[in-house]
Amino acid sequence: MSTDPQPSKQPTGDTYKTGVKRLSSSMQFNKTLTSIGSHAILIFFTVIIVYPVLWMVMTSFKTNDEVVTNIWGFPRIIQWSNYTNAWVQANLGSAMINSTIVSLFTLIIVIGFGSVAAYALARFTSPWMTVILLIFVFTMQTPTPIIPLYVLVAKLHLTNTQAGLILVLAASGLPLAIFIFRAFFQGIPPELMDAANVDGCTDLQAFLWVVLPISGPAIATVGILQFVGTWNEYFLPLLLIRKPEMRTIPLAIQVFFYNWGRTEWAYVFASLSIATIPIIIIYVFLARQFIQGLTAGALKG
Repeated sequence: MSTDPQPSKQPTGDTYKTGVKRLSSSMQFNKTLTSIGSHAILIFFTVIIVYPVLWMVMTSFKTNDEVVTNIWGFPRIIQWSNYTNAWVQANLGSAMINSTIVSLFTLIIVIGFGSVAAYALARFTSPWMTVILLIFVFTMQTPTPIIPLYVLVAKLHLTNTQAGLILVLAASGLPLAIFIFRAFFQGIPPELMDAANVDGCTDLQAFLWVVLPISGPAIATVGILQFVGTWNEYFLPLLLIRKPEMRTIPLAIQVFFYNWGRTEWAYVFASLSIATIPIIIIYVFLARQFIQGLTAGALKG
């Protein structure tokens, strides 16, 4: 007696639709869970980064008694006079002018020379270009020899001058700027430069008229990093500047802290809040291009 094989069951339309719905709901659940986790991580790190700044600003509006007795709370009565007193006592006006001059001229030198050098390293390929690039990369991690640096600046009679400080800060910022610019320039299609050369442009003209106008993200990235680094630099101004009228913001705040830090903590936090205003303003206006520049460097570097 022979038995016929059982026919295989084919999935019906309802079973197929049910499976698709379950798979879709499972994928949607995983996507939602991933989104919640990523947002939780971002919120956590945002609180860690932002809250100290908010706490500093809140403390700057308190009285000295509140700084000790009401550490984490909002000020009961806003003390606007803390800012005027800190501005006058710390001589922040002169320090802001000095820091602005040093930061802007350092930024111009770093962007100007760094972009040209990076364009040459990205445009022309040769073993010597690779060696030069490696030298710049290695100098990014090499500590600066302080004594030879000071002796060199002193022999050039550039101590206690803004020019000496600007040159030293620009030299220390060029390796990173060249690295970022080169990574960005390598992502630009070479056909753009070739077309400019066909139209009669030299390499320098192609760089000025074609490459630079589309290099906003890289310029913003280098600009923010260099400006913030120069504005917050403490050790090199301490080493090279001795005249009180030439102090930058970090030096002025440090001297102010020595004079008033034990008695007027609210003034100290007010001076720190004033010093962070230019950095916050610059980052707010250039944040989008800054992120684009970092992404370009990460993907094409």
